[in-house]
Amino acid sequence: MSDRPRTYKTEGVILRRRNIGEADSIFTVYSDREGKFDAVAKGVRKAKSHMRGHLEPLTRSKLMLARGRALDIFTQAETITGYMGIREDLERGAAAMYCAELVDRFTIEHADHPGLYTLLLELLDALEADAPRTVLRSFELQLLSLMGYELQLDVCTLCSASLPPIETLLSPSAGGLACADCRSRAGGGQLLSVRALRVLRYARVANMAAFASVRIDDDLGFELQRVLNEVIRYVLDHDILSSRYVDQVARLAPRAAPAAAGESLIRAPLTHDHVQ
Repeated sequence: MSDRPRTYKTEGVILRRRNIGEADSIFTVYSDREGKFDAVAKGVRKAKSHMRGHLEPLTRSKLMLARGRALDIFTQAETITGYMGIREDLERGAAAMYCAELVDRFTIEHADHPGLYTLLLELLDALEADAPRTVLRSFELQLLSLMGYELQLDVCTLCSASLPPIETLLSPSAGGLACADCRSRAGGGQLLSVRALRVLRYARVANMAAFASVRIDDDLGFELQRVLNEVIRYVLDHDILSSRYVDQVARLAPRAAPAAAGESLIRAPLTHDHVQ
C-alpha cells in the first residue's frame, strides 16, 4: 500500500485547461513542490462552483487535492495572484500563454526542475508590471539553461576557440556559437549580429527586472526572437503553437520608436565578461 497522504496541499500556476463532460475540467498545473501535474475539478464550470475563477489559466493559486485513481481531484482552490493586468491586455496575455506552453512542453509530470517555478513567477510578475515583451527572450534563455540546454555563448562550441566581436553563427544542433572555421560542420543555424550577442550574453546573467530595462529596437528584437525560436524548435522537435498567436498580436500593436542617434540600446551596465 502507498504511504502517500490521501490529500495534499501545494501552490501552483495554472498552465491550461481542457473541458470534459458537461461541467468538469482538467487543469495542467506547474507547482512549487509537485512539478507539473494534471488534476480534475468536478463541476467547476457550474455557476455556483466555489473554485470557479481560482483555476483559470495564468492564475497562481493555493490548492488542495485528493488522490484519485487516474487523476487527482481539486477539493479547494484560492487565488494568490490573479494577474489581471495580463488577463486584460491582449499582448501581455499572449506572451504569458506562450511561456506557459513552453513550461508545459519542456516538462514531464512530477519531475523536479529546481528554479523553474521561480522563473515562471518572475516572468508573470514582469508582464503584470508591463515589462516589454522582450523579457520573453530572457525567459527562453534561462528556461533552456534550467532544462539542460544552456547555449555556449563564450567560445566556439566545436573547437573552444575564442570568438572575435563579429557576426557569428549560432547553431541549434551544436548547442551554441560556432567560429568561422567551424561553420561548415556546425549543422546550420543563423548568423547573429554583435548587438544580438551582447544582449544574449547579458540576458544569461541578468535577472528579469534588469533585463527589462534593456532598450531593444524592433530589428534587434526580431533577430533575437527568430534565433531563440529556432533553438527551442530544434530542442523540442515541435512548433510552439502559441508563438504564432504572439506574432499575430504583436503585428496589431504599434511598433516601437527607433532609437535616437547615439542612444545606447543597452542601458543596463555591461562588463567585459558580458560582452566579448
